[in-house]
Amino acid sequence: MVMMETKGMLSGIYRISEKVMLIAYTNILWIMFSFLGLVLVGLMPATVAMFAVMRKLVIEEEQVPIFRLFWTKYKEEFGKANLYGYLLLFVGAVFGLDVMLFQSLDGLPYMLLSILSAGLMLVFLVVVLYFLPLYVHYELTFFKYIKTAFLLAVTHPIQTVIMIVSGIGILFILLLLPGSLFFFSGSMYCFIVMKTVFKVFGHVEGQKELLEGESRYGEYSI
Repeated sequence: MVMMETKGMLSGIYRISEKVMLIAYTNILWIMFSFLGLVLVGLMPATVAMFAVMRKLVIEEEQVPIFRLFWTKYKEEFGKANLYGYLLLFVGAVFGLDVMLFQSLDGLPYMLLSILSAGLMLVFLVVVLYFLPLYVHYELTFFKYIKTAFLLAVTHPIQTVIMIVSGIGILFILLLLPGSLFFFSGSMYCFIVMKTVFKVFGHVEGQKELLEGESRYGEYSI
């Protein structure tokens, strides 16, 4: 009995260790392929590829061909990922400039506008968190991704807060352990986001008023 429990515990430790190694490997690929595109055109498709790999790690038990999947998604999504990514970056930059502009001006109206802009920027960042998992799982239009991401963020506040708090926690750990940046700077948080958002997907699967589209991997399958 004790031996069986020990084997079970060792098996669990092995699975966790293996997954951590795969997450670290994916992070290395993310950095390498971002630089392959000189960051400017490499970061967006590399990030999409990383989310696609994390999707596999979240939902599948069998071994995932990490490099092949990463490279395939990087090539397939290169153009669209850059287009969508820079559209989102532009919107985020506008919100950020608005916040800085209103903060630099005196007066109650400008202070209120600054708070409003900061709130809108926070909402935008949360929408982006949902946008990426939606993008690698569902086939939707750009504006449908935005609309669905917003609805999911608003209707599932607990999961949204979990993602925000997790991001802050991981950032704090990475700053304490800067040597881990090369291995976990993006992929660990990506894994947590995918894990959290897939619970949300499980709640809304089949709600066609919310998800008017098909999964990239079969209709509404997770």
